[in-house]
Amino acid sequence: MLAAVAGDRMSTYLKIVLGVVVSAIVVLAAAAAYMVHRADLYLPEMIAYVQKKTGKQIEIRHVTVELFPLAVRLYDVGIKNPKPFPPGYFLKAPTIDATIYLGPLLHRKISIKSLVLDKPVIDFISDPDGLWNFQNPVASNKPVQKSPRLSMGPISRLQINGGVLLGSALIDPSDRPGPVILEVRNFRAQVQQINFDAFKDPDASATVAGSLQADTARFGDVNLKNLRSQLQVEPLRLTFKGFRAKTYRGQASGDFTFNFAGSKTKFNTDLQVSGVGVAYLLKEFQNGPPKMTGMMQADLKLAGEVEHTSNPLAGVNGGGRFTIRDGRLPSLDQSKNMKEMKRFRSPEAAGRPVSAFSSFAGDMELRNHRIYNKQVGIDFYGIDVDGSGNLNEVNGGMDYRGVATILKKQGFFTNVAARMFKGADEKQGRLSFPIRVSGTLQNPQLSVVR
Repeated sequence: MLAAVAGDRMSTYLKIVLGVVVSAIVVLAAAAAYMVHRADLYLPEMIAYVQKKTGKQIEIRHVTVELFPLAVRLYDVGIKNPKPFPPGYFLKAPTIDATIYLGPLLHRKISIKSLVLDKPVIDFISDPDGLWNFQNPVASNKPVQKSPRLSMGPISRLQINGGVLLGSALIDPSDRPGPVILEVRNFRAQVQQINFDAFKDPDASATVAGSLQADTARFGDVNLKNLRSQLQVEPLRLTFKGFRAKTYRGQASGDFTFNFAGSKTKFNTDLQVSGVGVAYLLKEFQNGPPKMTGMMQADLKLAGEVEHTSNPLAGVNGGGRFTIRDGRLPSLDQSKNMKEMKRFRSPEAAGRPVSAFSSFAGDMELRNHRIYNKQVGIDFYGIDVDGSGNLNEVNGGMDYRGVATILKKQGFFTNVAARMFKGADEKQGRLSFPIRVSGTLQNPQLSVVR
């Protein structure tokens, strides 16, 4: 009897408990459905929270929510440039998708599993005072808004699809927009474990790693295709680590770093190139017919500061070694002295243009708008030239001095006549004499120093 009564009571309790659970589920489902369909009601609070978190003015036109899995989609997102930058946006994206962990949300903490930006345009701009438009503006005297009910933790994974990355500097002192010096188009990128709190502090040591692929990229006048690189992102430093790309029918690889600390952005690169068509490369810097042809390989280290002028990369400096094979210096074809030297060639090379060379190699140092060569050698098919000098990269003016050696052994009378010229020498039947190359790349002057 007692057992039957206890069973009836237990059955009643279970019904009550199940009724409460079902009612709670119905209420939660109704509340969730209301939130899903009325998500825009929470937009002002969301925008206020993100603005406080980033210190930027935020625009979001529309938001939608899905429950399984818990995901939020933002439409027409914009992050505005702070003052003193010109009106515009640091970031614009048609859509941003966030997948959110449910567990932390129960404790009022937003933990994002993945954040996907579709076709964003990211526009980096530097001010002459050293501020970038992605940095927080100077704190104002306005009262701080009340803390929102939710807090944000790290983002596990950030993904960008079909993005555009631009970089420029305002021109001092009027803060006019300057030319775009960095341009990366149709890029895909992924980075892991982003903590916004760490990145708000310029002195923080936070670093995130990731990868990047891009259809095209440009730095100054140098263009790349099919860029592949690892990324290292720090609060005030961006590094393209171990990048590889196609450029001017050849290949380029190395490391490239931007340092955003200080009033001027610094950059440096450790670059290796091979199979680069010199004529295609020079076309980016010079108009008219090519001043040189051939295939180049080089190992260079370049660095500089982005100036707040109409020519922001004027201060590039560095050096390295280069070799150019099977090329020509077409402007030398009309040189009288070069034509005269053609008679010293071997029969096998006689049919080549007088400016043709098998190898052009040496060292180089770039500084103060000049290229200095301490040691450079050119093999002109039967005539080897070794020398040194410098080239003005602005106007093409040059001054090189060296010694030309005729590899083919000459007859007795030729050598006697050659010794009549001051400085000429003869060893084992091979004639050598001092020469000078002056003038400009467009109109070089080759002379025998007498």
